[in-house]
Amino acid sequence: MDLTILARTACLSASQVRALETDHSDHLFYSEAIKRQAYKRLLMILGAEPPTVEVPEELRDAGKVADAHLHTLDQIVAMSQQPALNRSPLDWARSGLAKLNKHKQFMGALLLLLVAVGLFALQGLQPLGDFVAAASAGSDAVQAPPKPTLAVTATPATAPVEPAPAPASETFTSVAASKVVGCAHVTDALPQLTPFTAQKEGRYVYVVSSSNVEICVVDGNKQATVVQLKAGENRSVYGVSPWQVSSPQLSKLQIYFQGWRVAVPEAATRVSLVEVPVSR
Repeated sequence: MDLTILARTACLSASQVRALETDHSDHLFYSEAIKRQAYKRLLMILGAEPPTVEVPEELRDAGKVADAHLHTLDQIVAMSQQPALNRSPLDWARSGLAKLNKHKQFMGALLLLLVAVGLFALQGLQPLGDFVAAASAGSDAVQAPPKPTLAVTATPATAPVEPAPAPASETFTSVAASKVVGCAHVTDALPQLTPFTAQKEGRYVYVVSSSNVEICVVDGNKQATVVQLKAGENRSVYGVSPWQVSSPQLSKLQIYFQGWRVAVPEAATRVSLVEVPVSR
């Protein structure tokens, strides 16, 4: 029979069949039992008689075989029996150490957990003791209140009473209004300034000063606001458009309107800011 067909019929590989023919198959079979089964399968396919197996000497005597079976049964029964309960303390200790050695990682983690819980409990008991001590002291204080005493304080008859400080914004407006005269809406023709690009609504004017100046800002509702700025300060004035901004030192101001700085003429002391549509 062809070797490939024989191997396919016996569910073996060609290398295994060739190895069985040459008796060099130690590395092609998982065990000797599987090797013998494969050899018998090939013989059955080929129609040959299976080889005669020589019985070992120890298996020819029926008495020895029976004794061997009885010894095996005794070992099985001994393994199924429960261990003796009257073991010595040394045996118990050895058994416990063996079990701990098998599960040493788990026991180590359990020990660390117990230590952490103990430390946490000790730290929690200390504030609790302080709380109990404070509560007991408070109860003692409640039970024995101090005797009321009458305290008499002498107050001068002419003691001056300091007025309450006014808000910062109110103080600033009153001081500015006392120093600036003529801050009001005018109907004269003024230079009209518009931003190059309108990024925000014209609801406020933002000014930055490079020196100490006084500014008069009037919105479309003719609401006048006097602003005093020091060098480096800035201020926003809110209202509606159009705006009028005036100051003797207008050239020292940086005026921002609708998110853009407007160009102030060099000799101008009063300008008008006209709102333009916001560019989207």
